[in-house]
This record gives sequence, C-alpha cells and structure tokens, in this order.
Amino acid sequence: MRLRWLCGCLLVLMPVCRAAAAEHAQSVAAVRTAAPIVLDGRLDEPAWSHARPIDRFYETYPGYLAPAQERTEVRLLYDDDNLYVGLHLWLEDPSRLRKPFVRRDQVNYTHDYVQIYLDPQGSRRGSYLFRVNARGTRTDGYQDEAQETETLDPDYDWDVVSHIDAHGWSAEMRIPLSTLRIARSGPQRWTVVVTRGVPREQNTQMASAPFPHDSNCFLCYAGTVSFADLSPRSEHLIATPGLTLTQRRDDGSFGRRRGLDTEPSLDAKWLPSDGDALDLTVNPDFSQVEADVALLTANQRFALDLPEKRPFFREGADLVATAIPAVYTRSIAAPDYGLRYTHRSAGLEGTGFVAHDGGRPAIVEPGFLGSSLGLPDFDSDVGFGRLRDTLGHGDVGALMALKRNGDGSRNSVAGVDASWSSGSDRVMGQWLDAGTRNPRRPDLLPDWRGQSLHGAATLLEWDHSTASLWSLRYERYGPGFRSWLGYVPRVGYQLLHGQYYRPFYSTAKWLNTIEPYVSMDRLDGIGGNRGHESDPAFGLVLSGYKSFSADLSWHSRAMVLDGGGHERHTDFVAWQLSASPGPRLPLVAFTGQRGRLVDYATGEVVPGRTIGWRVLARPLDRLELEARYDRDTLDGLAGQRRHLSEDALQWFGTWHFTARMYALLTWQRYTSARDVPATQREHHDNASLQFNWDVSRDLALYWGLRYGSARGEDPAAYGRGREVYLKASYSLRR
Repeated sequence: MRLRWLCGCLLVLMPVCRAAAAEHAQSVAAVRTAAPIVLDGRLDEPAWSHARPIDRFYETYPGYLAPAQERTEVRLLYDDDNLYVGLHLWLEDPSRLRKPFVRRDQVNYTHDYVQIYLDPQGSRRGSYLFRVNARGTRTDGYQDEAQETETLDPDYDWDVVSHIDAHGWSAEMRIPLSTLRIARSGPQRWTVVVTRGVPREQNTQMASAPFPHDSNCFLCYAGTVSFADLSPRSEHLIATPGLTLTQRRDDGSFGRRRGLDTEPSLDAKWLPSDGDALDLTVNPDFSQVEADVALLTANQRFALDLPEKRPFFREGADLVATAIPAVYTRSIAAPDYGLRYTHRSAGLEGTGFVAHDGGRPAIVEPGFLGSSLGLPDFDSDVGFGRLRDTLGHGDVGALMALKRNGDGSRNSVAGVDASWSSGSDRVMGQWLDAGTRNPRRPDLLPDWRGQSLHGAATLLEWDHSTASLWSLRYERYGPGFRSWLGYVPRVGYQLLHGQYYRPFYSTAKWLNTIEPYVSMDRLDGIGGNRGHESDPAFGLVLSGYKSFSADLSWHSRAMVLDGGGHERHTDFVAWQLSASPGPRLPLVAFTGQRGRLVDYATGEVVPGRTIGWRVLARPLDRLELEARYDRDTLDGLAGQRRHLSEDALQWFGTWHFTARMYALLTWQRYTSARDVPATQREHHDNASLQFNWDVSRDLALYWGLRYGSARGEDPAAYGRGREVYLKASYSLRR
C-alpha cells in the first residue's frame, strides 16, 4: 500500500498519458540475429552494435524527470527461440558499485540493479519483469496495471550473465519466447520500460520513460520495441523428474517415528500453442522451500496469512490475485497431483487449476469477533478458475473456486470483478457468492454441525490521484460467506475506509518526500452481529537520505470489539522506520506501537506495546547476515501481573559460492508466556541448514537438514524432530 501511494501508481491516466507517452517515450526496433548469443555479460558480439539502443533515461527519484546522470544503454536482439537483452550500465564512480551476492528474487533497492518490463501483447495492462544485479542474480515477476500490484511470485525460465569492468557493469539476458507466451507470429510491437537503481546517499531511480511523481499509471508512459518478423518456435514439452531422499527421526510425548522415505516427483509443462501452457505436477516435493518467518499470534483475533513460496503455485499467481482474496494457495497443503492451464493473449487471459490435496490443511472458520481453525482428518479435491478480458480503459473478470472434502462437505465461490480508469481516477469492484455445506464434525470444530450456509461478499474502491491522493473503499461480507480456498478470516460486517494524502517532493539531500495523511475506518456488524469499530488516524510519511523512510501515525480515539462483543476504546501511536546506511549495512528497520491496547483474552484495555527490528548486514559480498526480533507485551493494570509476553527471534546466514549456489543457515526461537487469565507457556526452537545449487538451466541439486522442538505448559508434553534430505531434479526438453 505504501509503495502504491509513494510511487503514485494508481491505474491509468488514459488519453492524456498515452499522448505523453507517444511524445516522450523512446521506441526502438529489435534486430534479428543469425547466430545465438553466447552469454558472458560483455556485449562483444557484432550483432549488438546493429541494434539501436534505448539510451534516453530520466531520473524519477529523487529528481523530477531530469536527464539521468548515469549513462545506460539497452539493446534488444532476437531469433526464432529467444529474446536477448543487452544492458550496459556506466557509473561516474565505479568504485562505489554495490555488488553483493543475493538469493533469487532478493535483488532490491539496497544495491545496484537494472530491470526490464516487457508487455508482449502491447495492451499496457500488465508486463513481465526481469531484474538483475551486478553479480548476475535473477529476480522476476509480473506487474499488473489493473490490480496495481507487482508480484515476484513467478520463477520464469530465463538466464542472465553479468560482467563488472572498469567503467561499471553489463549484463546479457536470454529470455525464451515460450516464457513470454507469444500469442502470434509476424510483425509485432511490444511495450517496454527499463528502470535502474543506483543507491548511494540518495536512492536514485532512473527510467526509460518519464514518470511524473503524481502519475497514476505505469505502462501508459512506456516506449515500444518493434519486431519485423517474429516467428516463435517454442519448446513444446518440458518434463522435470525429481527424486527426494529424506531421513526422519521424531520423538515426543505423542510417540516416535523413524524411517527413510524415497519420493519420486514429476513436473511437466506442455505448450500446445503460442500463448497457452499446461502444467502438471505429480507428488510434488517442497523440501528446498525456506521456512516461514515466525509471527506473533497470541493476541490476534483472526488467522494470519503467509506468503506463497512453493514454485508450482507461484507461477500464474497474478491471474488469481483479486481484491477479495478468494484464492489463497497456502490453503492447499500437499497435493498428490495438480494440473493447471494458463492462457495469455492481447485481450483475454485465464487460468484453471485442479488438484487432489492429501495434506489435510487447516480450514479457517471465520466469524465477526474472531476466527477459529478446524483441523480435518479427510482429504479434499480442489479447483479454481479465472478469466480476465481487457475492454477499452478497463477490464472485466470472472472467478470460481471449489473445494470438496472426503466426508462430503464442500464450499464453492463464484463471482465477477471489473476495473475502469480515466484521467486521474480509477474505480474497481468485485462481487462473490458462496455456498457451503459444513462437515458434520463438532468434535473437530463446534461450528461444524453439517449445516448449509450461503453468503455474498462485495468490494468497491475509488482512487483519485492529482497533486493530492485519496481513496475510498467499501467492503461487505455476509455472515454466511465462506471461502475455504481463500483468505477471508472475518465475515458479518461492512466497512468504509477513507484515506487522504498530500505529498510534497524535494531534491534536497536529507529529505525528499513529506507526505501528511489522514485516514478513517468504520466497521459495523450486519446480519445479527452487533457493535462497531472505528479507527481515525493522523500520520506522516517521510523519505530521504540513505533510503530513509518513516511512517508515523497517531490513533487517538480508536474503538475495537473484544471477544465478547463489547466496545473498547484504545489509543496508541505506531511507527515504521527504515534506512540503508551503506553497502555493508544495507538495511536497518524498526516497527512498533505503544499505548492502551485490548487484551482479547480478557477484554481489558491495558498498557501495551509491540516492537520489532530487523538488521541486514553484508560484511563480505558473498556473506549475508540477518537478524529479526519481534516482541508483544500487555502489562497489567495497577497491582496486576503482566498479562502477556510474546517473543520471536530469528537469525539467517547465507554464504554465496556463486550467483547460482548458496548455503543458508536459519535459527528461530518463539516463546509465549501468559499469566492472565490463566497461566500458559509455549517454547519453540527451529534450525535448518540448506544447500541450493542451480547447476544449469536444467539441473538443480538441494541438500539440507532441519531440527525442531516444542514444549508447552506441561513438561510431559513435548515434541522433537530431525530431518535430512537430498533432492535432485533434471529438465528434459523437446
């Protein structure tokens, strides 16, 4: 949300922006190469000199469309199989190049990078993004104009090699045309934007298109790249068999388990035609996926969401990312198999997915005052589908999600959504209808009595962007609305949210953005639910020297409902602070809130505070160290004991052998101590060592070991587990 407001990327200044884009954005022609480019990052093949470069760049932050001080050139070549992107990035002071090794999808503003956005359809409604740093580490994703999002979820099939020289650095990308889902042959004109980050005293951002600070669009300012005779010859079948060996040893008060597991797996991709892809996974293994960051949950009313890290579920995630999250793939735990179809063309995009899930994940049972988790003992069949079509200045879409459990219980969600933009305004809306047959299992969850439920959810939003920024949003979730495949932890309410910002910009050394704002939330119960919540807030956003940013807010008359539905008045201050002091200490961040807060277990308003900090250090270019700490405390009233103390401490250490090979050491500790209304204790320790090696485009090797332990208030109740795994996968292409 903050990135959206700071960048002014609300969607589409349509006619005006397109006129500006036509006048200012640079357009070039890609050149066909007779011989494939050998990637070495040097751009020394003669073919590169035949391509006209994109070389007109603007400083978009902190400056205001001044010519970029650092020289950048980007050239594009192609053949029947691949698009080649050559990037040459000069520096006035090459000795200050920030060039650490990082993991995939971790290339960011703390070090030098360059990225290219490609819209092969030319619709200016969304684009693939490919980002690289000076060490050749890849980051990729998808930018969606309609949803105003930029997701790094997909891991596309592409390659890049970088080179550092005395004048700066350069890189060569090879992107298979099959990755870009080219939907047609012959002459084409794509939309293209290149952006570059050079973090020094200022976090300087440059772009090949002139994005004003108060712009409410992105691709409308983009340039174009033309192809005279594009004839994609796609790889039609890619099969990736894998094998995982796992040695486990579990001990605890619930029994013991020993054993060696051998698990084969298969991932396959079939490209029947340009623009279409069919993905199959059988017995997928996610051993190499990093553990989730520990979250504080002891004083939370509603279930928290977690990011998706599993590769199979990340691809195509942009197509099902809607304003109401009716598809949340973390609700699919361990599918025995999964099948997904994806289509992309100039106007119509769509995806469909079916799977059998034997992982038996928790089902969120939402409510008005809180949510609960049901732990099923049955498998399920799941599926979802999404279509989206571009119409003029907006788009329309439809979505369906289904889950049928082995006991006959089921949930279905279906609905439509649309967005429209013109000038400085954007309007979007979504409506979903849900029908549910709950399990007849009150032993698993008291609310599961086999009853049928029906409900609808509605969301409307209007954003306006000129010199000032404001937003209005209305939400309504009926009491009977359920979304077992989505993330909807609260129902039975309607919410009105309003927000107003007035940004001021400067190119001064210490402060570049001053952005005061006010916001107001008003939530009321519906369908028999009584009570309301409100949160008026006054805040200030600042950004400037050394990537400093701050968001300070004061919530003076907030009101929330406790677990019994009683209205409780609270007041508190909240803060988010971060900075990038230098190349060896690229990130220091602090978050927190302090004031009178509600203890939802007792319903009392007590003094409380939440603090958190995160420090990222790179003492060597190959070594990355990170520490995170979060603490939540609720003090007692005068003469009372402390109600709650909850802590999460995490350490991460990464050694990079190359840009494609690293070892990751992780340690996490979570503790919770509650003394009011009853004594409760929890203690968890987890540690892991992972080794990941992308040997080539086709071969990947993973090795790791994990340890975990947990104990509660009863010393006799404990658990401990150890695991060692070895995994290999190899892609066969035809």
